[in-house]
Order: sequence, then structure tokens, then C-alpha cells
Amino acid sequence: MAITVKDIREQEFIMKNGGYDVDQVDDFLDAVANQMEAVLRENAKLKEELNQANAAREALENAPVVVEENKLPAFNEPSYFKNLETTLRETLISAQRIADETIDDARKKARKLVAEAEEQVSAIEEQSAQKMTEAKADYEALKTSFEDYRKNFSDLIDAHAKLLKDSPLFD
Repeated sequence: MAITVKDIREQEFIMKNGGYDVDQVDDFLDAVANQMEAVLRENAKLKEELNQANAAREALENAPVVVEENKLPAFNEPSYFKNLETTLRETLISAQRIADETIDDARKKARKLVAEAEEQVSAIEEQSAQKMTEAKADYEALKTSFEDYRKNFSDLIDAHAKLLKDSPLFD
């Protein structure tokens, strides 16, 4: 299936684990790369055909033309090859322009995805730092509370031990 510039511009990715689904992005980039390879192969093929047409044109321009009565010439008119050459040139230029646009669009989208991912990473880091600070504060509060409880419990045991020691029952 051919990927159009519109397809690339309108491609949306699913959010997964705080970022885009890496597999989906990779698959899309693979599809764009495959399409670009096809365009480049077609471009090379058209260049080769253009070279062959130019060689054929030169051979035909140098060959004598024999026109029989009531017959049309067999595509050896210079204007035919000139039109063919112009058409092929325009096709190659158009294919190269489309390939360049596709690459530029893919790069822009990739930069945008990276920027968004970096923003998400930054937000996650800030949240993590805040949660870490809160956890440390909770830990310190629990530690202080535990130490207070331990001291109060120790004081209570000491007070009971003193009461028992001072009690006339144990004299």
C-alpha cells in the first residue's frame, strides 16, 4: 500500500506507558522507509530509461529516415523524444520532490515525537522527585513518631519498675 504525504501528516500513535508505542512508531517508520526505497528504485529506473531513450534518440537522429508513401514515420521525430525526455525529467523531479517532502515530514514528526517524549520524561522526573521528597518527609515523621513512642514506652516501663520497686509488697 502506498503511503501518501497526507497519511504521514495524519498518522497518530497510541500512548503507552507514558509515551508513544515504540513498536507502532517503528512500524510506521519502516513503512515510510519502504515507500521511500520504492520511490528511489523507481527514480533510478526512470533515470536508466531516460538514458536509454537519449541513446535511442541519438541513434535515430543520426539514422536516415525513409518514409514510404501513405505511411507515418515510426516515432523517430525529434519532437517525440524531446517530449518524452521532458516528461521523464518532470516525472523524476516530481518523484524526487515527493521523496524529499516525505523525508522532511517524517523527520519533523520524529522531532516532534522526541520533543513530546522529552517533555513527558521531564514531567515524570519532576513527579518522581516530588514523590521522593514526600516519601522522605513521611519517613522522617514516622521515624520521629517511633522514637517518641519508644521513649514514652521506655519511660512508662521505668515508671512501673520504680513503682514496683517502691511498693511495700516487694519489701
